[in-house]
Amino acid sequence: MAFPDGKTADETFQRLSTAAARISSGTPIQQQPAVEGLGGAGSVAGSIVWSYFHEEVAGTVEVRNPTADAVMEVRAYLEEPLLPTHEDPLKWWESRAPVYPRLSKLMAKKLCVVATSVPSERIFSKTGQIISERRSRLKPKKVRALVFLNANLPKDKKERQKKP
Repeated sequence: MAFPDGKTADETFQRLSTAAARISSGTPIQQQPAVEGLGGAGSVAGSIVWSYFHEEVAGTVEVRNPTADAVMEVRAYLEEPLLPTHEDPLKWWESRAPVYPRLSKLMAKKLCVVATSVPSERIFSKTGQIISERRSRLKPKKVRALVFLNANLPKDKKERQKKP
């Protein structure tokens, strides 16, 4: 609904599916169960039948295509009803993590982005104060170190006293 045309929506779907395919789903592939004999004369015939069955099942279970799984996961997600604006998307993704393992990992990376530019603007402003006419010959390495220290050191005396 948020895309201006179908082409943009399709491109986004492809990018999302590709990114999700790169992420491990976290669901383990089923292993072939151990076959135990039943005892007596029937155990040999039973183990041959079951071993053949388990070989066939193992061949179908272990062959998984991460791209196809990711596409199916994205399609299932797109079928979900829209989340109301008053609900928390982080909680929604947390509750849907078992249903959408790849997408929930991808969203954990994307939803943690700071929604404001204030911290970066503050650093740029401080950088402008560090590089002045009197300090115009500072090397880039020294400027980076000064900006880093300025952004990460405690700002007032109370904070300095709290840290040992």
